[in-house]
Amino acid sequence: MRGMNGELILKEKTEEHVIYYYSSDTSCFGCDGEVIVDGEIEYIFVADDFITLKTAMFDDDGGQAKWLYPHVWNTIFRKNCPEKRFIATG
Repeated sequence: MRGMNGELILKEKTEEHVIYYYSSDTSCFGCDGEVIVDGEIEYIFVADDFITLKTAMFDDDGGQAKWLYPHVWNTIFRKNCPEKRFIATG
């Protein structure tokens, strides 16, 4: 499996949930290297579950969002919910 990348930007954090904007792995293709961070992933504390609120550009099937779920969990609980985080594997 090839490596994947994604950028997370904190949209909202409350006692009930956290919402991060996310980018798809290919979001900078064809746009002068600009990363488009327009998808939204929500983590709901009481349900211990993720929801993709909006898929990012170039993430047509939502696969990138689902790939990011464990990385978002890590970002929330191990990294203390930073404003911005770049995820890279490979």
